[in-house]
Amino acid sequence: MQSIPITIDLMDRLALIGVSHRRGGAGGVERYQEAFRPESLPFQHQVLLSTCNRWDVLAVLPEGFTLSQARDRLSLPGTKPYAYTSEAALEQLTRIAASLDSLNPGEDQIMGQVREAFAEAQKKGVSHPVLSFALQTALRVAKKVRTEIELAPVETSLFSLARPRLEQLLPRGGNVAVLGLGKMGTLAAKSVASLNYCVYLVNRSRDRLEEFIVQSPTTKNLIPVTLESFLVKPPAIEAIVCATPIKHLVDDVLLAKLPGLKLIVDLGIPRNADADVARGLGIEVLDVDSLQGLGQQRRVVLADKLAQAERLVQKEVELAMTEWTEKQLGPSIKKLRDMYVQTIAEVLSQEEAEKLAHKFAHVPVKGLRAIAREYGLDAAKLFLSEAGLE
Repeated sequence: MQSIPITIDLMDRLALIGVSHRRGGAGGVERYQEAFRPESLPFQHQVLLSTCNRWDVLAVLPEGFTLSQARDRLSLPGTKPYAYTSEAALEQLTRIAASLDSLNPGEDQIMGQVREAFAEAQKKGVSHPVLSFALQTALRVAKKVRTEIELAPVETSLFSLARPRLEQLLPRGGNVAVLGLGKMGTLAAKSVASLNYCVYLVNRSRDRLEEFIVQSPTTKNLIPVTLESFLVKPPAIEAIVCATPIKHLVDDVLLAKLPGLKLIVDLGIPRNADADVARGLGIEVLDVDSLQGLGQQRRVVLADKLAQAERLVQKEVELAMTEWTEKQLGPSIKKLRDMYVQTIAEVLSQEEAEKLAHKFAHVPVKGLRAIAREYGLDAAKLFLSEAGLE
């Protein structure tokens, strides 16, 4: 009897390993970003997602390399990362992209960050069908969640959690500096400017400062300042929002030049402000760790909508996995039909053989698909073997 091979399910080698604000805190995320560069990871096919409140690598495990081994390789003293594989990895990736696992649930940025990480990997020539399937599925479902369930207003960000405290501490017309005009800083700057504070926009690049001001609907309360000049002679400000990749940019030297400073909102990883020094001077510091409680409060308020979103994610991931399984069975189904054609063609014409083969194959193919959907590809492979087809 002719053997009918079935594709090994590569989905079993999909892994998602990482740390987040919930597992390891800001310090854990910071240590992972410092310890593991893309080139130091033990995977040929990988996509790295590194943000202010998480560090995740989505990878295809090498043959013979278990999830436990991969997790051990990516453990640091005192921190063991979470690790998911197969469908669980896809579901968690989708939850991340849909911002259900974010410190501030419903924030806009994470879906764009996942998309950018995917594009960056493709630009570097990292291409694998499992990674593409997983990322495309996650982004598609995240968009569906965003469209169908109102978790947060447009342009909600991590800074949105800190904004109420800023309004409490500073009277209208106060002076605020926003350090860094990347995506996180840009959202923060827009939010602060809408409160009618005098906003000092601080950035290393003057071109980026000018670009932001040109694109802003109002420029009356925006003052551009280069980072270099800000560090030498900062204006009198009452609050700083940090969103740069520079560790301890706001140090004891800078703080000594800011006697009226009341609040630092540190959105950076690595952390931009030396929190111990700042708090020692009586300055309140809100960073990824201290914002967790505020994020948890939002989760309580959004409990029903988050439950809806979780159900939607589970449903869509299950459908996607069914489609994946169907595609994996394709070669085996074709082989099965070809075998019928070959056998029947010995007594009938080729055309008649093909017609009959299609009819005869319908029942076993239908059963094969049902087994694969319900019990996975290993069960489908057993079906073929027991039927004498493998």
